Amino acid sequence: MSTVTLNMAGTGASIRRLWGVAIAVLVAGTLGFGIAFFEEAKRAFEVWDESTAYNHCFLILPIVAYLIWERWRALYARAPEPTFWPFVAMVPVGLVWLFADNAKIMEGRQLAAMTLFELFVFALLGRKVWRVAAFALLYLYFLVPAGAFVTPALQTFAARFAVKGVELLGIPIYSDGYNIEVPGAKFEVAEACAGLRFLIASVALGTLYGYTMYRSWKRRVAFIVVSIVVPIIANGFRVLGIVVLGWILGNAQAAVADHLIYGWVFFSLVSLILILLGLPFRQAVPAFPVTPVEPRDAGRQQIGIAVVGGVTILFVIVLTRPFVAHGPLGLAMGAAASALKHMLGH
Repeated sequence: MSTVTLNMAGTGASIRRLWGVAIAVLVAGTLGFGIAFFEEAKRAFEVWDESTAYNHCFLILPIVAYLIWERWRALYARAPEPTFWPFVAMVPVGLVWLFADNAKIMEGRQLAAMTLFELFVFALLGRKVWRVAAFALLYLYFLVPAGAFVTPALQTFAARFAVKGVELLGIPIYSDGYNIEVPGAKFEVAEACAGLRFLIASVALGTLYGYTMYRSWKRRVAFIVVSIVVPIIANGFRVLGIVVLGWILGNAQAAVADHLIYGWVFFSLVSLILILLGLPFRQAVPAFPVTPVEPRDAGRQQIGIAVVGGVTILFVIVLTRPFVAHGPLGLAMGAAASALKHMLGH
């Protein structure tokens, strides 16, 4: 057996030991986050289950697991190198969580909790490992049921788009906000017709597709932008089609029957077209090297991993305890939230 082979075997053993410690701390930290932010996770799960706009969130964890598995060899070749600078960022993020908690903004609490988790993983594994797994880990943000605040804007766009389309077709129309009336049929562009579920699912798909298909960040960002614009316009055409069909049939109920199902079929076709349009511009994404690299001071790194895990778990558990959330600091955040609401007129 050559000296090179022996060195490679020694390097691999050191990396395996470090990964064993890192995975154990990661599991313990994840459980700690689950305990500390149980209410945020529970509310998110309830939204996934109850709202069709967020049913796709059930697919996020399997997608992330596949992305990690796909790059496992490249990850395993890099030894975890814990770093402590993310702790500096945890403090302001913790203040954001306190602010959202006192302002009764669950979406803000969930986003802050997810950001704290991302910082924990970065601190635990270090820059080199994070660089390989960054997209998969950041994709976890799609677990947060965010974006409902844009529903009124989507409703307004869909209603105006439909009205303008009907006018261009020469069909008599009367509109009052979200209410549309044509001869023989009346419609309301309700929240369910705003297209939020199409938009959020399309952004999640577009982000995944853009990252896996393109190497250039310009192309990735461009495809994500297209995945935002296309479903908004497509939903406008969907509402327009329902209104025109109602005018032809002279019956609004017949036109909107099963329109949610037809909407998903329409959205699936639009997504397929979007994917096909993006294929000619795909680029080969370079693979990360999988040759093991000797870790620096493995014993010190193991201690660093344990310290990162312990400090992070202690931080998030203390942050969410009543004596902090409802103590002087929490009251200060509550006062800031009340002042902001007053300034905004809410």
